[in-house]
Amino acid sequence: MLKESLLALVLVLVVIVQGVSSVLETQPPASNFEVQKLAEGVYAVVRKDLPGFMVDANNVFIINDDHVVVVDSNGSPSITKEVLGALRKITNKPVKYVINTHWHDDHIRGNQVYRDNFPGVEFIAHTATREYLPNQGAINRKQFLEQAPQFLEAIKDSLAKNKSLTGSDLTAEERASYTSDVSLAGFVLSEGASAQTVLPTITLESTLRLHSGNRVNDIIHLGRGHTAGDIVVHLPNERIVVTGDLVVWPVPLVGDPQSHIREWPATLTKLLALNAATIVPGHGPVMRDDSYIKTLVDLFTSITAQTDAAVARGETLEQVRKSVRLDEFRNKLAGDSPVKKLLFGAYVASPAVAAAFREASKK
Repeated sequence: MLKESLLALVLVLVVIVQGVSSVLETQPPASNFEVQKLAEGVYAVVRKDLPGFMVDANNVFIINDDHVVVVDSNGSPSITKEVLGALRKITNKPVKYVINTHWHDDHIRGNQVYRDNFPGVEFIAHTATREYLPNQGAINRKQFLEQAPQFLEAIKDSLAKNKSLTGSDLTAEERASYTSDVSLAGFVLSEGASAQTVLPTITLESTLRLHSGNRVNDIIHLGRGHTAGDIVVHLPNERIVVTGDLVVWPVPLVGDPQSHIREWPATLTKLLALNAATIVPGHGPVMRDDSYIKTLVDLFTSITAQTDAAVARGETLEQVRKSVRLDEFRNKLAGDSPVKKLLFGAYVASPAVAAAFREASKK
């Protein structure tokens, strides 16, 4: 099992499995995305990274009458420069706002590209993000830069020995996954020490509405979940919502102590109430229905209920890890994929139970 510090480190760049392929990635990591038009003037920039432990954030362009709103930047300035290049193929309007859905590096580390290219650009985030980044965020980032090379070497060693991280022979899916990891991780780490932290210039506690002509851009804190600073961007007229890492496919990204398991279902229920027809997750493909989000509600509700019952019986954390049963959800989200199963264990079963145990112990 990954140590908590390494788990937090990998959470910044965790994989989203977008299908199984035995063909190794050939596109350079900085430009490994596709631009999808969602509505008039609204585009999603969707990452295409292969299965593995490393990934970068999806972005959204909202092109208004005289400016552009960008949702999330990326894990390195070079990736964001490629994203900006894609925007420039669509419009020459200036970027006026960059909205960071939460504080993890893969959603904020490219902010400096927009700051350098657009004088006066404003960065919008939750107040918790503004408080976190220069404090605990700086500590966590230092740990990331210190520990990530070690994790990267472990992946390279697995490839050289043809052994998975669980010790079995590598499958074609795992080999493709690890190869993609090495490519993206090496790229991001090469800029790790020099990439700057650009703090929010505008913060919100609950809601903020931006108007441009007939376009309504609602920025909403629905509640805590993935972090305390999660916000979503809702375009009510287009019925589009950009969720950040409140929603991640194929498994949610849970961190202990950063995630809030007990509150996550209620936050997602409020997200469902927005009745969006198009959902852009923090990582993974654009969704056209809410079935996956409902599965996440059931998952976190089940973890909370089972953990509460175990704590009431007087069980320790190690005992709770054994008594909480998540087979139904593991089968539904991971199926027979060894990569997805590993992700489910690393980013759901282990940290979610630990976080739920911590929350239940405080009741």
